[in-house]
This record gives sequence, structure tokens and C-alpha cells, in this order.
Amino acid sequence: MTNWLWIILISFIIPVITLPFFVNYLKKHKIGQRIRQEGPDLHQHKMGIPTMGGIIVLLTLLIVIILLVPYNKYILWSLIITVGFGLIGLIDDLIKYFKKRSLGLKASYKLFLQIIFSLIVIFFIYPIGDLGTEIYLPFLKKSLDLGRLFAPFVVLVMISSVNALNLTDGLDGLATGLIFIAMLTFALIAYIQNILPMSLFSLIVAFTCLGFLVYNFFPAQIFLGDVGAFALGGALVSIAIFTKTELFLLIIGGVFAIETLSVILQVTSVKLRKKTIFKMSPIHHHFELCGWPEPKIVIRFWIAGIILAIIGIASI
Repeated sequence: MTNWLWIILISFIIPVITLPFFVNYLKKHKIGQRIRQEGPDLHQHKMGIPTMGGIIVLLTLLIVIILLVPYNKYILWSLIITVGFGLIGLIDDLIKYFKKRSLGLKASYKLFLQIIFSLIVIFFIYPIGDLGTEIYLPFLKKSLDLGRLFAPFVVLVMISSVNALNLTDGLDGLATGLIFIAMLTFALIAYIQNILPMSLFSLIVAFTCLGFLVYNFFPAQIFLGDVGAFALGGALVSIAIFTKTELFLLIIGGVFAIETLSVILQVTSVKLRKKTIFKMSPIHHHFELCGWPEPKIVIRFWIAGIILAIIGIASI
């Protein structure tokens, strides 16, 4: 456990020390946030704030896990999933930068890359001996064997989780704080299951996010970018896969699910009824346009995340 404490501390310290230098580098090269025209006018002041901070998150995870953590197949594959989705996000961010626009990859291209990568991952992790095709059911204290449906189910969970986190990353510190809460929760779940490598991986990701949050909370000095949001979504779903708790993501990651559902409902309502349900989606923008200050929304969403995390632990 002493080694764990040092590893966790280093995971926190690296982003705290390196991010100021990275922020200055991004400012020097004018690599900043571009605001979507359809986004809220309240965000125009964020134009130019450095983005792609997820690069530091990824580098921290790579350094800590490769240099300090003993080899474990689950940690290795969790890192691969995290980096793989992060690279898709990086491509998206780089297109925004070089094309000087707020949109990077087309949504169809982004989804295609996510599906291909997810299929590659499931092809390799499916045969892992003790992984199996079962998933745990919340509250019922039972498991369900999906058999051949396991692979498409996991691919769906991976893509949904990554995009849900990306949708949530719209306010200063919102996604980062929620990931910190979720990762601590899954660290406890993995510890209860005696899957200690995944517990350690969860704590490394959690405290890397906490170090990033020092500069990401309101008013943010740097944003995750798609590279960070996709990477952290990958990290989150990898832990759920290797602890067989994919369905628990709907509870522990309930805020991410609600954010995604708000977008689905808004789009469906506009197409079918020609009317909106929310002032703007995802739902955190709705509260912004209702006059809530940004930090108030973020902290209340964090509280909701904590409550859902407690429910998730109770449902084991």
C-alpha cells in the first residue's frame, strides 16, 4: 500500500507541475478553444483559452503506469483503450487547430474510428481467460451471461461512454470532477472484488484528474479537449469492462447518461415536434440559460455524481 500512495501522489503531482508550462506553450502557439456558433453566448469569453490539456493527462498515465506499475494484462489493456480513444480525440483537436474552426472530424468519421477501434479491442480482450462473457446486474446480486452478444454489447458501451463524457465536457471542471468521483467509486468496487490492479488504475486516473482540475476548475486556465474527454471516457469504460460492471455505468456515471439523454430528447423533439424541450442541450447549457452561474451548475452536478456513486456502491 505504501507503493500505492507514492504512485497516486506522483499521478497528482505531474499535472500540477507540468500544466503551467504546457499552458504557456499553448498560448505562445495560439492553440486555444474555438467556440461553436450554436453554443451559448455566455461562452464567448472562453475563446482562445488553451485546450488539448488531455495530452498531459495521457502522458501522466503513460509515465506512471509504464515506469511505476508492475505489469498486469488488465492495466495494460485499460491503458491501450485510454490512449486509443485519446488519439481519436487528438486527431479531432488537431483538425480544429489546423483548419481554424470549432468542428474537427465529421461526426460520421469520428463514430467510424470509434467503432473500428472498439472492434479491434474486443477482438483481443474477448479471449482473455478469466474475463468471460458475464456482466453483473445492479441490485440483483446476480450475473447475466451474454454469450455471443457480449462483444457487440461491450462495443456499444465503449462508444456510448466515450461520447457521453465528451458531451459532458462543456463547463469548467464539470467532466473532470465527475470522472474523479466515478474513478474513486470504481476503485472501491474493484477493491471489493479483489481486482487490485484495476483499483490501482482507477486511483491513478482519479488523481491525475484531480491534478488537472487544479487548473481546469472555474475559471479554467486550460480545457481537456477531445483528446482528454475521449481518453478519460476510455479509461472509465475499461474499468467497467474488467470489473464486469458495465451496467453500473448507468448509475455511477448517471450524470453522463443524463447529459446524453438530454441531447437525444432535444434532437428527437425538434425532428418530430419542431419544438425544443430544453433551452439548449446538453442539459448543463439549459441551466446556464436559466441564469445559473457556471460554478453553481458544476458543483450541483458533482453532488449529483456523489449521490449516484453512493447508490452504485449500494447496488453491488
